[in-house]
Amino acid sequence: MNYQKFSLAFGFSIWLIATLIFRFWGHYFFFIENNLLITTFFIGIIPVLYFLAKSIFNQFQLVRADQLKSAILMALPGMVFDVFCIKYHAIVFPNLTIEQSIVLGSWVIWTYSLVILLGLLIRIKPKES
Repeated sequence: MNYQKFSLAFGFSIWLIATLIFRFWGHYFFFIENNLLITTFFIGIIPVLYFLAKSIFNQFQLVRADQLKSAILMALPGMVFDVFCIKYHAIVFPNLTIEQSIVLGSWVIWTYSLVILLGLLIRIKPKES
């Protein structure tokens, strides 16, 4: 499988898993009264995304331009589908209040921005033959 198809499939898989987690257990993540927890949640995703993106970039030995393409392809499925998830949050995320859905919406925008930014910033060393 080439990196484009893998990146797209990976992005869709991560979106699906995350959506299911937040559908059933999202109310345990977004205690909007607890700023420390919310801040930790926003900051805590950075190393997770870094590790995932870097491992894909390394796996396919991507050059910088291809890293950006890969990052965009990873973010794109979630960006498209989350438009509808957030619009119909009461159906998709019935356990979340409107305030929690707003925090979720800002968090997903944050994660997609980070993935694309990592596509620009991560540098991998090519394997030596």
